[in-house]
Amino acid sequence: MASILQQIGTPLQLIALFLILVAGIARLLVRSDTSKPSSAIRRLVINRIFVVALVALVLGTLAGSVAPVLERWVNSDEVFHGAVLSTTGDAIPNASINLLTISSGTTNSIGQIDINVPHSRVRKNYTIQVKAPGYQTPDVLTKSDAEMRNFEIRLTPAPEDLVKSMEKDLIVGQYFGEPLVLITLRVENPGTSTVNITDIRGTLTGSQGSFLVTPTSWTIANPYGPFAAIGGPLPIFAGAKMDLRVTMITGANFAALYAKTSALPEYKTQLPCVAKANGVSDPMTAAGFQIAKEFADEHFGWYTGNWKLRIDVTTDSEAKNFTREFSLSPAEIDRLRSSVILLKQCMAVSTTWPLAQDGTLSNFLPK
Repeated sequence: MASILQQIGTPLQLIALFLILVAGIARLLVRSDTSKPSSAIRRLVINRIFVVALVALVLGTLAGSVAPVLERWVNSDEVFHGAVLSTTGDAIPNASINLLTISSGTTNSIGQIDINVPHSRVRKNYTIQVKAPGYQTPDVLTKSDAEMRNFEIRLTPAPEDLVKSMEKDLIVGQYFGEPLVLITLRVENPGTSTVNITDIRGTLTGSQGSFLVTPTSWTIANPYGPFAAIGGPLPIFAGAKMDLRVTMITGANFAALYAKTSALPEYKTQLPCVAKANGVSDPMTAAGFQIAKEFADEHFGWYTGNWKLRIDVTTDSEAKNFTREFSLSPAEIDRLRSSVILLKQCMAVSTTWPLAQDGTLSNFLPK
C-alpha cells in the first residue's frame, strides 16, 4: 500500500494541476457567458472541480512523506526480548534459540537475545527450542505472545561425562573359537554420588558381516586380571578415576559343549579345568580336548582383513559410543587358530587369564 502511494503521488499532483486548469477555463467561459447551462449549475460544477483538484493536490503532496511511515507500520516486525540463564542465574552466551518455523538466533555475551518476527507471521503462541553447550536440552517450550515480550529460560547444567574414552590398548582373541575383545574404558566420576554404567554393547564388523559382543567380566586391578563376572550395573563411586577393562564375547551356545563334555565318564561328576584346592587344574583328557577343539573350530569367527569395533555405553546420565578400527593378517589368524591347543592345558578356558601363552602361541593379540 505504501509503495502504491509513492507511485501515484506525482500523477495525483499532475491531475490536480490539470483540474485547476480545467476549472480556470470553465470560469472564463462562464464570465464570457458563452455556455448555455444555468449560472447555479455552472458554479456548482466549477466548485466541484476545484475541490477535487485541491484534494488531489494535497494527496499528491503528502504521499511522499506519508508512504514511508505507513510502510513502517504495515511491514514492522515484532521484537521479542529474552534471556537464557543457568539454574543459578548465570548468563549463558552462545545459546541457540529456535522459534520453530519462524526465526532463530543465539544469545549474546550476557545471555540476551532479540528475536524479530515479521508482522505477517505473528501468532498467539510460539514453540521454542533452546540448546547450549554444557547444558541439558529441555523439551520444546510453548509460550504465548504476551510471554514472548520479555521471556526468560533457565537451563540445567549437563552432568559431566562419566566414560571419557576408549583407550588404545585393545586386545582381540578367541575363547573356544569365539571372537573376543578386551577393551579399556577411561572412567571418571567427579560428582558426589555413585553413577552406574548400566549397559555395554559392542558390534564387530568385517568384510563378511558383523556380530554382537557382550560383556562377561571386568577388572580395574591390572590389565590381565583378576576379573569379576558382570552380573548387573557397574557402580562407579564418587571421585573415582580409573581404567575399567571389560572382556566381551559373542553369545555361543556353550550349553551344548558342556553337555557333550559331561557325558564323558571322566567328567560325569566334575567338568574339565575346574581348579583344585591348590589353585591348579588338570589338563583335559584326549576325549575332552577333542570335543572342545571341534567346538572351537566350528565357532571360530575371525578372518583376515579390516575390522571395525563399535562400543555403546549407557550410564545413569548419558549414552556414548566409541569406535576402533584394526586389521588381522593371515599370520595372526593362523596364530589364533593354533592357540586352540591351549585348551588342552586348560589355558584360555577362562577369560580371567588373557595373554595365556605357550611358547609363541597366544589366544590374545594386542591391537
